[in-house]
Amino acid sequence: MGERWDGEVARLTAAQVASGRFAEALGSRLPGERVVGCLRQAGREATIADLAAREVALVQDTELRSGLEAVATVASALERARVRLACEAAARGLHTAEGMTLADWLSLRCPDLGRPVLHDLVRVAQAGQDGVHAPLLEGVLTGGMPLARAATLHRALARVRTALSPTDYVSAVELLTDAGCNPVFDDRDIRKVVDQLVRVCLPEKHHEERARAQRQLRDVHESSLADGSVKRIIWTFGDDADYEAVRAVLTSPLAAPATQEEVEATGEQDRRTPGQRRYDALLTVVRRGVAGSQGQPTTAKATLLVTMDLETLQRSLAESGGVLPGCGATVEGGTVSAEAIRRLACEADLIPVVLGGPSEIVDQGRRKRLVTPGQRVRLAVRDGGCTIPGCTVPATWCDAHHIVPWANGGRSDLDNYALLCERHHTWVHERNLTAVVTAHGVLWFLR
Repeated sequence: MGERWDGEVARLTAAQVASGRFAEALGSRLPGERVVGCLRQAGREATIADLAAREVALVQDTELRSGLEAVATVASALERARVRLACEAAARGLHTAEGMTLADWLSLRCPDLGRPVLHDLVRVAQAGQDGVHAPLLEGVLTGGMPLARAATLHRALARVRTALSPTDYVSAVELLTDAGCNPVFDDRDIRKVVDQLVRVCLPEKHHEERARAQRQLRDVHESSLADGSVKRIIWTFGDDADYEAVRAVLTSPLAAPATQEEVEATGEQDRRTPGQRRYDALLTVVRRGVAGSQGQPTTAKATLLVTMDLETLQRSLAESGGVLPGCGATVEGGTVSAEAIRRLACEADLIPVVLGGPSEIVDQGRRKRLVTPGQRVRLAVRDGGCTIPGCTVPATWCDAHHIVPWANGGRSDLDNYALLCERHHTWVHERNLTAVVTAHGVLWFLR
């Protein structure tokens, strides 16, 4: 009996599949037999495909591309089939008959789904029970919209539904469905559409209430393992701006892989995982914030360094009546005009660095262990950033490293300091590397 059924399913032509003429093709088979039989046949074919893929090392490049595209087609079709089955199960209330939530009931039947995907499936299946969401569900079942995108759109619709009239809500569902099915839109575009809908539809009062409620959720707490072998801190953001500020650090150049020039100079590949690079970037910022001896950063976030020799400064002051011309440079090395310096001085620290003349004491000897703000300014001018060849981390995010360690009698003088980014600071200590400060900068003895 099973072999006959498998043969009947296997003989379905592409035209019959495309037209949905299953009943005609399979004779008097009941709908349940057709559905379950076809899915079981698909499972057997998928198992055979998995076995065949073990010879993937022998296939050509074009066949690899075609194979991945075929897997995507099959996966999408099976996802749509799962959505149809879940919607029907929800409509029949099979989960309530067994005293379970829809999520728990589906998790038992779909053990392959992770929690996020399972929640998306539950949301779409439940949304499909309300006729107003028919366009959204149809977008998924016709293959025009992924399940995850449909769930995202329904979350936005749920937020604005109470603020809209029934007619306007129908229009909102159609608008988001059209956007979700548009192949030109990616997930970033969809987020923009959703955000705009929420901004337009929700009164300002709702936004303020949501912001206050979200703010109350802000939290940082320790979640280490009981034996202390793994230490973790959980950070819950209470404000979108706070989240974006931290995310900007995690996606900044501080979290970028080593450059090719850096790899060639050090002779070592950057083997950090993306998560480890993000960790290093965040710790760089955190440690930078408490790098000063008084608990304050030793470099302002926005510092303009106006660099010139003493003779030029004295001549310009005398000839221009106190107006300071010349060229300014940020700690990242960017050049700005004198006019821009005067304008930006209203918003940032303006520090004249006079080369060759008397200034504050920058050689501290053994009197101080930590770098002073004045020393850091001079180091930023001298080194420009991390002194390891090829590293592009700017001076703002670097540590001042004692070339001869303080514990070994090293002095806190400029000629015993070198700027290093957090990663290379650790790297230098691990290898006990040393360097010399020359007229041309810091020269490391790499080995």
